[in-house]
Amino acid sequence: MFKFGIFLAIFFVTINASAVDFEGLDRAVKNNKSKSIMFRRNQMSDAEIEARREQERQAREEEAKAQAMMKKEAPVFRQYDLFGNGLSIVATINGEMVSNKDLQERANLFSLTSGIVINDKNKDMVINKVMQNMIDEKIKFQEADKLGVKVSDAEIREAYVNFEKSNGLPNGKFLDVLKEYKISKDVFMAQIKANLLWNKLVHSKASRSVGVSDRELDDEFKRIKKDMKTSKYMVSEIVISRKDAKHIDELVEILQTDPRFELYAVQFSQSASAPSGGKLGWVVAGQLAKPLDNVIKTMKEGQVSKAIMYRNDYYILKLDKKYVPGKKEQELPSDDEVRAFIKNRKADELANKYIRDLRNKAIVEKKF
Repeated sequence: MFKFGIFLAIFFVTINASAVDFEGLDRAVKNNKSKSIMFRRNQMSDAEIEARREQERQAREEEAKAQAMMKKEAPVFRQYDLFGNGLSIVATINGEMVSNKDLQERANLFSLTSGIVINDKNKDMVINKVMQNMIDEKIKFQEADKLGVKVSDAEIREAYVNFEKSNGLPNGKFLDVLKEYKISKDVFMAQIKANLLWNKLVHSKASRSVGVSDRELDDEFKRIKKDMKTSKYMVSEIVISRKDAKHIDELVEILQTDPRFELYAVQFSQSASAPSGGKLGWVVAGQLAKPLDNVIKTMKEGQVSKAIMYRNDYYILKLDKKYVPGKKEQELPSDDEVRAFIKNRKADELANKYIRDLRNKAIVEKKF
């Protein structure tokens, strides 16, 4: 899945074992009376030559099988029609209209960047997610416009080029991928621009308010030292409010067989941990709410829980690892590492609160 969220693009360059003619090379070197030790090879017997040919033949067969398998398994995008034919207005966000074409293209982009194929089972969850993405994109643009924050065309182009490079794509190749997935270039560039604007908005706020005092640093070190002597669990979560949990059982069913828990957390979780794949890090026994803590204690490493109701939310938990003190010594992080950790945590909290406040103030009318 593209790294815009979570896509791995792999390009294979294959070289046939028969591409180099060693026998011809030997003859050329001997006829040339070359003294080069780089190309001079020991003369092979007929049996050795035949054995090498057999190895080359087997290598070619294996290569052909691999290429056929790759071609067979290569996914073919088939658009899942979510909103019907024709052009209609499906929502307004602070007065700005959103068409069914807008949401369909963003659903296609969601499928491309997440690697999640839209089907009858998950389509309602995808619609809700795509609609939330659209709301966020619009209110980020509106907030930036209100505060006079801008990004240049050069910044957008640079971000696009970096995206292709980070995914190992040749220059301009991603445009072909977008076309295959029936996504206009403008839709993808709008997401890039919205993210760039959001980074500037958050950075502006964080630069004025996010700092780390010596007291905070000392407290964090005390917590770390205490944690190193305590049994704990590394936990990931997906949190969905009760009002949006109509399809929670379907999501649990998917997660029981699909190992990409972090991917689904990024796309569907409504918790502050969503951007990090739902990862809560190390959790000490008793640190979570009792209904959640009781479930975690009974789980095995790698296991995914059923949906757990707590207050107004459903929680799906994954136990990544268990830690038992004394089995392995751990080194304390440096002052700079802890300071950076605290600063990043504060910036994340600020960004999450910022987007929540904008969402709460937004006037959204859905027409589907």
